[in-house]
Amino acid sequence: MEPPADHLAANKLSEIESAERFRAQVERTGERTKPFGLQWDSAWWLKWALVHHAVRTLGVPEGGAVLDVGTGTGWMALLLSEAGFDVLGVDIAPANIALAREHAERWGSSAEFEVSDLEALDLGREFDAVVAFDVLHHLARPDVAVRSIAACLRPKGALLIGEPSWLHRISPNARRVHRETGWIERGMTVRELKRYCAEAGLGQFSRFFESTRPHRGRRRFWWEATRLAAASVAVAPQYSVWLAARKG
Repeated sequence: MEPPADHLAANKLSEIESAERFRAQVERTGERTKPFGLQWDSAWWLKWALVHHAVRTLGVPEGGAVLDVGTGTGWMALLLSEAGFDVLGVDIAPANIALAREHAERWGSSAEFEVSDLEALDLGREFDAVVAFDVLHHLARPDVAVRSIAACLRPKGALLIGEPSWLHRISPNARRVHRETGWIERGMTVRELKRYCAEAGLGQFSRFFESTRPHRGRRRFWWEATRLAAASVAVAPQYSVWLAARKG
């Protein structure tokens, strides 16, 4: 069933307002955004390393056009630009795009950023690859977003999705974020993601799997080894589900 229009509008508004509050906080305190702030786990670097590996593995050429949807404050786009890709990052929140552009200027990066609604992308160009990391689980209509993304891909172009697993549905932290911000916080299964992609005309699925966090000590080693094995077979807390699909 299609969510009510007022619910869709309210969800998007909550994301825009949350980004505005965060930008004001950054300007007031000089806080570092992910992954540099103390509140951000080292796992962010591992997730972004996976994205770089996956984009290369999927055959995106040097200088290829990559779209980073739901770019937030732009770090994924900046790192992909540093890796040699022609990158555009888009986000629905103008405050996020403003921060992303500030980061790009500070880095001297060629990455570009635009405000755009993921459910109705109209960018006037096509891309060799699209990265959708940590974004679909915030949307009321992820199927609509995937169709919008698919329309931006060149023939044989690839979409890489990274989302929280279904465990996110019972996460106390996800419930807290929903209460505090109003954001949708859903967990996602591989079956759901494949269905969205197939409905958008994407196929040739492949999976990618994260590595472990940095650690020290035997006890932590065995914990990380257990989580890694679980994530590679099914799911594990804080490990994202990664799925790639290609346009025919």
